[in-house]
Amino acid sequence: MTPPKRCIATKACALLALLLSGQAVAEPIGVLTDSTGPLLAKTASGSIKVLAVGSSVELSDTLVSRAGAYVRVALTDHTTVELGPDTEVVLDKYSFHETASLTRETGSQSDEAVLILSRGRVRVASGILGTRDQDSFTLRAGTAVIDIGHSTFIAEYRQPSPGQLARSDIMSPPARRAPMLGLGHARGKYTYVQLQSFDSVRLAQNTPPGAPSASGLNPGLYVQVLDGMIHVSNGGGSTTFSAGQFGYTGNLQQPLVIVPVNPGIRFTPPLAFSAPPTSQSGSGTSPKSGTVDCEVR
Repeated sequence: MTPPKRCIATKACALLALLLSGQAVAEPIGVLTDSTGPLLAKTASGSIKVLAVGSSVELSDTLVSRAGAYVRVALTDHTTVELGPDTEVVLDKYSFHETASLTRETGSQSDEAVLILSRGRVRVASGILGTRDQDSFTLRAGTAVIDIGHSTFIAEYRQPSPGQLARSDIMSPPARRAPMLGLGHARGKYTYVQLQSFDSVRLAQNTPPGAPSASGLNPGLYVQVLDGMIHVSNGGGSTTFSAGQFGYTGNLQQPLVIVPVNPGIRFTPPLAFSAPPTSQSGSGTSPKSGTVDCEVR
């Protein structure tokens, strides 16, 4: 017996709805509010979006700025992430709810954000997530993890070449008592960092001639705290930096050390970037149309 045509059509519609439900559009986690040049967003599916002011950004996007371009992204918790030229940042994890009260102790997933700085420099001003639990908002660069907390800071990461990494592994310093450098209070106690030498401080301030990076800085991680406090940890330990301090490490096995002067960190966007980001619907994160999709070949 042939089924009624109406029944066949109903089943077809139901199947189509089921297929479409599995391809739901990802919910935006922020919006591009300012830009002096193109910003590319590589999606998890492998496509590339060219973003314009008002375009939304989504979880797992890899944001890539071009030469000479400064861009600002406002996330839904009111955090702003500004990318300098030739910078790549991955929006690795992001979960935020305005009224969320769940914590790790309850066994439920709490809100958190993880950004990965693959190369270049960023200026981050934390929003609501920065006021919550420790390690709820972090920036990763190489093997270093920056606990952002409630702060505004600049981070610049210059990747070492494979040859430099190999030399670092082979030429590990001999076991001996090293000088100590006092770094101030960290979470209620005075912190000292053990150094094999003061080469990190010297290298941060004086780039050897003949092999500088494109920015004039040696490979490594640089930080500058403009407001608040950040905690940076890697294989060598943890260091705390407060407003007005600079830090550097060129060795993945040693913690960042305080550098007495700016080693050459430069983040100089146009004057318009000094103003607060444009607010849309009161949050500054309402996405607009303006993306152009193109497939990577």
